[in-house]
Amino acid sequence: MALKRVHGATLVFAGLAVSAMVRAADIPEYLGPETVVTGARVPQRLSNALQATTVITSQDIEQSGQQSLPQVLQRLGGVEIATNGGAGQTSAVFIRGANNAHTLVLIDGMRVNSATSGTTAYENIPLDQIDRIEIVSGPLSSLYGSDAIGGVIQIFTKNGRTTPTYSASVGYGTWKTTQVSGSFNQNVNNFDIAATAGYSYSDQFDATRSTIPFNQHNPDRDPYENVNASAKVAYRFNPDNEAGITGFYSNGRTHFDSGLLTSDLNNQKLYTYAAYSKNQITPVWQSLLRVGQGTDDIVITGQFPGKFETAQNQATWQNTFKLWGGSLIAGAEYLRQKVTSDVEYAQTSRTIGSAFAGYAGDFGDNGIQANIRYDDNSQFGGHTTGSLAYGYRVNENLRLRASAGTAFHAPTFNDLYFPFAGNPNLKAEESKSWDAGLDWQRGSQRLSATYFQNRISDLIVFDLNTFLPENLAEARIRGGEFSWQGSVLDAQLRAKLTVQNPENEANGAQLPRRAKQYGTLGATNTWRQWKFGGDVVASAAIFDSTDENPATRMGGYALLNLFASYAFAPGWSAELRWDNVTNKTYELAKNFNMPGSNVFVWVRWAPSP
Repeated sequence: MALKRVHGATLVFAGLAVSAMVRAADIPEYLGPETVVTGARVPQRLSNALQATTVITSQDIEQSGQQSLPQVLQRLGGVEIATNGGAGQTSAVFIRGANNAHTLVLIDGMRVNSATSGTTAYENIPLDQIDRIEIVSGPLSSLYGSDAIGGVIQIFTKNGRTTPTYSASVGYGTWKTTQVSGSFNQNVNNFDIAATAGYSYSDQFDATRSTIPFNQHNPDRDPYENVNASAKVAYRFNPDNEAGITGFYSNGRTHFDSGLLTSDLNNQKLYTYAAYSKNQITPVWQSLLRVGQGTDDIVITGQFPGKFETAQNQATWQNTFKLWGGSLIAGAEYLRQKVTSDVEYAQTSRTIGSAFAGYAGDFGDNGIQANIRYDDNSQFGGHTTGSLAYGYRVNENLRLRASAGTAFHAPTFNDLYFPFAGNPNLKAEESKSWDAGLDWQRGSQRLSATYFQNRISDLIVFDLNTFLPENLAEARIRGGEFSWQGSVLDAQLRAKLTVQNPENEANGAQLPRRAKQYGTLGATNTWRQWKFGGDVVASAAIFDSTDENPATRMGGYALLNLFASYAFAPGWSAELRWDNVTNKTYELAKNFNMPGSNVFVWVRWAPSP
């Protein structure tokens, strides 16, 4: 598949510097960079995972110097993003060309998305709280239910087992951007205790351009402020049995433009809490029970005020059995979504009951994974999804793999019941996809290549004939993902490139805000107490319309970013990040500004235990 020239920029490829039954899969915990849990709901070595999986650690995040989760996901995770301006503005993530709502996001295993819009507020998930991120590309509804058409992003908050006992950081940069965070992590007798808190503020720039329609532009700054915290307490009765509670909270206040004469503010709170019990019933049977709630609460003031709150009561019971060279899982989940709003929806709640089963194991050079799940939704009935994956290790360095699966996305409350604009007869969006690839590793060198194809049917679009959302569209997305990481001389390098054709089958047009080529390239080097490097993020042109309207075209771009850090005392370091060095003007959403050249400086303290 040949690469076309990126209009106005050179496309540079990707990535940034950066078993048997073990401990529980679903109360996510950091298990080391080579162990992942999201792709199978049981721990497995990254080298044995049969889905394309990317791991981003807290060390990767700190070294990247980024200030928002969408930036980290783009520059370290190799996904596409769209943002309506600077920090705190509405953001979207696209995995393998699927829609924003087709990515399931979990925080410590809990859903926090909005049931009205169907999206997750990435912009209000602070980096201070993150210990680890796992990004799994491909359909995972057979493990997690609705929304996992493009993939799953699972965020693990900091815990008392793997992070430093004490840590603190303070930073300052362009637009009076200020960030402060601190954490405490301790093991006391049989208790694991972790607590993290953070605050950030940025005066920001004007989010919109004067060309935005409907007189939305207000030529003022659009500042952002966030207060966040998380906590975990676990008690170990013995090495095989424990119980605990987890909590996460983020309150973001974002100013945005809705008109010249109004001061518009989006105040959004995200929070989760859960209690769990993890028990080794027999030597081959482990049980996990978790109950909790995830909430997305948004209050808008200004020209178009409103309140939209989604509360999701969640319960999971997963049983993991060690047998036949691998792990068998069987379990049930319960989800109740309740919407509270000043908009009068015809229905304000729904329940989903689910049962799932799966097996993941290795037999010599062969690896296999199979999953099946049934979801019974009180609004539109039952849905069965499944997946099958196979891997063959050719030799100690090379492995071939292939997988196929089905997935779905349930209509949102806005799709179904928004006054005068909802359609209660909508069906779920469905997908069928497959991929094939190879993984090669030798020493510090790691190469991965995957070809994927995803066909999504019954896509929900607004019908100009009925003035209602209808299941009218279909999409076909084909492409290849290529990644490499390794070392050349003393430099650590990472690269990732995606070449795809995200196509609306009705008219052959490129899907909105999805590029045909995008990627990143990064390098890091260490000299004595210094660490320094840079990265390039690049994308081909995109459109902000469903028909490739030339007026909505946004040109390709390439951004150069540099960083350096210096360990000036034991446990102390100073870091400098310079983003968009060339002050490139670009757009990720039409008529919205993106950051120009900007710098940020941190001082961090994390003493050794």
